[in-house]
Amino acid sequence: MQLTAFGLTDVGQVRPHNEDAILLEPSLHLYAVADGMGGHKGGEFASRICLDTLKDYLQLAAKGHAPLVGEAVAGHSATANLLGSAVRFANQAVFEAAFAKPEWRGMGTTVVAMIIEGNSVSIAHVGDSRAYLLRGGVLRQLTQDHSWIEEQVRAGLMTRDEALFAQGRNVLSRAVGHEETVLVDLNELTLQPGDRLLLCSDGLSGMVADEEIAALTSVAASPEAACRELVACANGRGGRDNISVVLLAAETEKGLLGGMKRLFTRG
Repeated sequence: MQLTAFGLTDVGQVRPHNEDAILLEPSLHLYAVADGMGGHKGGEFASRICLDTLKDYLQLAAKGHAPLVGEAVAGHSATANLLGSAVRFANQAVFEAAFAKPEWRGMGTTVVAMIIEGNSVSIAHVGDSRAYLLRGGVLRQLTQDHSWIEEQVRAGLMTRDEALFAQGRNVLSRAVGHEETVLVDLNELTLQPGDRLLLCSDGLSGMVADEEIAALTSVAASPEAACRELVACANGRGGRDNISVVLLAAETEKGLLGGMKRLFTRG
């Protein structure tokens, strides 16, 4: 499987600075988006600390020097649990950093992170930044928002349509760095040729409907073109928040090497 990836983060049209952060680290097969919050530029530091810690932890893990943080989740692969451990480690880093300066107190961040090894995809997330899968022209949300609004919908107290216009859409029920420990959701899937994987902050998902995200991503010539179109669309709708997107396209490997791999892997 051949992957092409691109990421873009934009301040939007309203916020004075960008508290989002993105990470593309092909050497670790790692891709992530974080959306920070709290304090005077605290969110900017929270998101960056989170992603830097993820990278550092997984680099240590690759050398066998990163102990598992928290308990492994039954039913998930070693890679998925390693990614969950990395997020829990990042939570500790952000939580401790929040006490370093008074203006950072209460800072935190969302995170959605993905490791792709071959055709295996592992996802870990906290908060309302999302992972999507576009397959066969159909967009499917792979993560479940940790927000007050989403809890109301899941409990049957609010319809999905009502949630689109309800107040409190940005109130999170879970975030990295707000508590000493955090519950991390894990997910896994098998990648297929033609798939598109999208990570984004709510600066995109809160401004652009899923159907539009699917359409723009489907027709774009490349992940870079798709990311630029998505950010432009969110800004065109008002850009009320920072906007971050990371898009990965999976294709069958071409050329002699790809042909030899397909020949020797046939059943």
